[in-house]
Amino acid sequence: MRMNAHKTLWLALAIGLTLWGCGYQMAGRGASQLPPHLKTIAIPVFENSSAEPALQRPFTEALRRAFITDGRLRLVNDQNRADLVMTGTLTKYWIRAVAFNSLDVAIEYWVYLEADVRVEDRVQNRTYLKQKLQTRWDYLADDSVVSSEASRQEALVQTYRVLSQRLVSLVNDKF
Repeated sequence: MRMNAHKTLWLALAIGLTLWGCGYQMAGRGASQLPPHLKTIAIPVFENSSAEPALQRPFTEALRRAFITDGRLRLVNDQNRADLVMTGTLTKYWIRAVAFNSLDVAIEYWVYLEADVRVEDRVQNRTYLKQKLQTRWDYLADDSVVSSEASRQEALVQTYRVLSQRLVSLVNDKF
């Protein structure tokens, strides 16, 4: 039994050294691909031109949290003190039934969200990023309106999270 523990330890050490030697690192952590003059970002509340009201504030908060969690750019409130300013518009929101039971009642839906985003480099006075992004998340519905609405809200939170993480990667890593 002790021999297996030693083998496991040596194997883990060998894998760790191999990954370290290759320069492997987790995406979203460590060195940034950002130019050195970019240290701060401001993210004013996004606009909302979709048919669904009140999406912009929770999305913007999720986006801000994603940048704070990532930590490579410091979030600032004042656009005049920011190296980068991210603005955007939530352009589309829809729900589509994608699965039905034997009575033709919808039991699974997609929540779809699309955003147009622009990031301005205020230091060099140029557009740093201009991108249209979209994502969808599925959720299950049941006979209860309350639980189905809770599932829809959770799916919407997940779309915010996915779009936010994608934007963090696009800004910091250029992919």
